[in-house]
Amino acid sequence: MGIEYLAGIKPGDKIDLSRFGNSSKKFGETGKFEKSVKSPEAYLPELKVRLKALAQRLNDEYGDLLEDNGQIKMIGDEVETDRVNIASKEKVWSEDVQKTLEEMALDREKNPANIAEIAVTLLFDKVLRDEFVVMRASVHDDYENGADQLIIDKQTGAVICGFDDAVLGGFDKDREVKKNKIDAKMKHGGARIKYGATVKEGKLERKSLENIPIFYFNLNKAELSGLLKPLTADETELSEVEKSNYAELVSSLSAQAEQYGSNQTLYPELRNNLRNFRPSLEKMRAKI
Repeated sequence: MGIEYLAGIKPGDKIDLSRFGNSSKKFGETGKFEKSVKSPEAYLPELKVRLKALAQRLNDEYGDLLEDNGQIKMIGDEVETDRVNIASKEKVWSEDVQKTLEEMALDREKNPANIAEIAVTLLFDKVLRDEFVVMRASVHDDYENGADQLIIDKQTGAVICGFDDAVLGGFDKDREVKKNKIDAKMKHGGARIKYGATVKEGKLERKSLENIPIFYFNLNKAELSGLLKPLTADETELSEVEKSNYAELVSSLSAQAEQYGSNQTLYPELRNNLRNFRPSLEKMRAKI
């Protein structure tokens, strides 16, 4: 007896290719199978263009504020010392993984966690730019203080930090890892941002910040893959995917803020900063 390769298909029947469920490829106009889902790193060129546009817009508004990659510029008396420290750390890391500094930097850039950080920054900026300044933390504050984003209320100057720490699995154990790291930071007084900023009398002012609330913004791999396409499209209106992801991120932020806001053991300055951010959080929730 011969093997029945296509059960239920008779000679002359049309074959519905979607039955065979290959979600990563499609039959294109060329008659060849083509990839239908781009890898996250394939979006990096478009993401860089949008980060540069974000940086240019905020620099035009507030002065020499951001690098082209959306990170706040390191300016001050201790910059050279901090740059030497960063270079020393990167040299040690490169030796540990037996790669050149250039190879290590490329690996870091292509890491899905880095791409998720960029995606969250761009999404929040797209939704909140009228009322908030959204930027990436400086290299120093990324390495030393675990801060990925700064979100600053233009009206009040209230600030919070975003945190990722390279967990992108989307599983309960991954969220627990993040939660434990955030708990530890909050119990020790929140984030310290050496190269920070706040708003004073309607102007953005560079300032070191202490006892800043820090929260994790989690995108799993499936959410990241779905978000990158509309996020890099030339559309000013939010897509349904962007709305859904924004709503989920802000709901998570709200739950974390409520949890920590009720913790009477936190540093008084941190509790005060959490209270100050409540009106800002309501404005963020109103966008859902």
